[in-house]
Amino acid sequence: MKVWVAHQMKQYFCMIFFLLGACHSQEIKVKALRDVHGYNSTDAAYSISDTGEVDLSTVDFMIPKGSVCFLGNEKYGKTDRFVEIRCENGLIGLIIEDEAFMPLDE
Repeated sequence: MKVWVAHQMKQYFCMIFFLLGACHSQEIKVKALRDVHGYNSTDAAYSISDTGEVDLSTVDFMIPKGSVCFLGNEKYGKTDRFVEIRCENGLIGLIIEDEAFMPLDE
């Protein structure tokens, strides 16, 4: 009986971790609240110019305000946290400013 209970507990334990992983890797549908800087790799340097603005020479592409996109998994570079993004207008890459997006109800 103890072996059967231990086996069942192991199955439940594995199922819980599988479900948590599946939930974590789901994409979230969002809309850009403003123009957002996009990057092609986690090696990108998020730097601020002397004027206090983002140094656009480090930006690989721009996601226009109002774009509908899907946020995915987090990735970490040497200095920044990035979030995978895939937009309906074809843009794919990484962003730093995920707070610049509003979740959309499905």
